[in-house]
Amino acid sequence: MGHPEFVLKPLTVHPGMLPAITDPEQARRLPELAVLSAPAHADGPDAKSVLTSVSVALDALPGDSGRQYHDYLMTRFSAAASTLLAEIMPIANYEWQSDFAKAHIAEGRAEGEAKAVLLVLDSRGIAVPNDIRERVTGCTDTDQLERWLQRAAVIDKVEDLLD
Repeated sequence: MGHPEFVLKPLTVHPGMLPAITDPEQARRLPELAVLSAPAHADGPDAKSVLTSVSVALDALPGDSGRQYHDYLMTRFSAAASTLLAEIMPIANYEWQSDFAKAHIAEGRAEGEAKAVLLVLDSRGIAVPNDIRERVTGCTDTDQLERWLQRAAVIDKVEDLLD
């Protein structure tokens, strides 16, 4: 490639080269840097400071950015770091705003309700034919699934489930 003594040395950057952001004020001023740096340092000696700072950074980001970055971070953190971040930044009572999150949460609830209906019937020794099983697992109406779950606990034959 060109001159015979030319040596190309590409410049590279990886998260481990970023400094650990342990100061919440710095994280507030440079939230993207805190987010990029956190996965590389979340399990290090400054883990609690890094995660506290990144939680401040997430709060400082405008609009949905903080929630999107939170989602990104949770896929990059170890189980220990995820648990620590959850303790620092609890989201248990958070009401999701995006249509994407709402749809996936509703889908997960419906799947869980359907599984519960079938599990109750199975534990009571009531056989469920494929057509009814498909109707239950295909249902996305959680109110309907809750009614079926209540019914599953008291019926004697599967045909009474869908009435």
